[in-house]
Amino acid sequence: MEFVIAIVGSVVAKAVGYAISPIKNHVKYLSNHHQNVEILKNRAKRLKDARDGVQHSVDAAKRNGEEIEGDVDKWLSAVDKKILEQVEEVMQDEEKAKKKCFIGLCPNFRTRYKLSLKAEEVAKAVAELTEHGKFERVSYRAAPQGPVVAPVKGYEEFESRTSILNGIMEVLKDDSVSIIGVHGMGGIGKTTLVKEIARKVEGKLFDSVVIATVTQAIDIEKIQNQIADFLGLKFEEQSMVGKAFRLRERMKEKRILVVLDDIWEKLDIEEVGIPLGDEHKGCKLLLTSRELNVLSDEMDAQKNFPIGVLNEKEAWDLFKKMTGDVC
Repeated sequence: MEFVIAIVGSVVAKAVGYAISPIKNHVKYLSNHHQNVEILKNRAKRLKDARDGVQHSVDAAKRNGEEIEGDVDKWLSAVDKKILEQVEEVMQDEEKAKKKCFIGLCPNFRTRYKLSLKAEEVAKAVAELTEHGKFERVSYRAAPQGPVVAPVKGYEEFESRTSILNGIMEVLKDDSVSIIGVHGMGGIGKTTLVKEIARKVEGKLFDSVVIATVTQAIDIEKIQNQIADFLGLKFEEQSMVGKAFRLRERMKEKRILVVLDDIWEKLDIEEVGIPLGDEHKGCKLLLTSRELNVLSDEMDAQKNFPIGVLNEKEAWDLFKKMTGDVC
């Protein structure tokens, strides 16, 4: 009999415990509603601070012409449209919970209970979202979309020029050749020719084409900046070495033709940051110079194309076009 009573007593005690446990939880929400709301307020403030910090980084990146990472945009949207709206709703519910029921004779327990429960749930979501907002970076540099080489003004498809253009185009397809030179006297049309080639190959033989003018007084940093402009790259680095590293890493991402116009003496390609040969077989150089020896001896061009003066018929046709055929 005592054994049976002990078993029954144990069962009853457990049953009472199971019955009381949910009641305790409900009472906890009633008694802790102020605490739960304060926890939510503190976490919401941390989330807003984190949101503002990320937004400042996003704004700065956009001013630099950078693209924003997709997960960053989604996080900002989640903060503004979902979580903070829910926080605002809880704050409004808090005002309602302060009102009394029964004509002000007692607290509104039902409203406070719902407020406490909702505050706890939203506080958990806020904490999770704050943790997810710790981004290593918010943006990336994107190359310009579409062609960046404009149609060339002044280019005439004379037979002598077309044969050179076609020859260079064929060599550009040769994977064993990475440096090509074009030489001829000043004003003969070297720049116009290589720009026309750049226009034709961009988006076809090469993903991107960049053009930089070297000139007689070599300025490495100026050349780096010209290349960066074509790549849509904004330098954060201050030193030429840092910029060279950034250019090298960017150009390794795709097949790219680098046109270096008006070279007078040896230019250190590595110092500029142009990857060639085994470092990046998808990169080729197209150079122009007045002197063949600068291209073949100083720049190690594997193929060189001379540009001479127009023949008599081509020169006469050009003259008539320029004068409006009045002669």
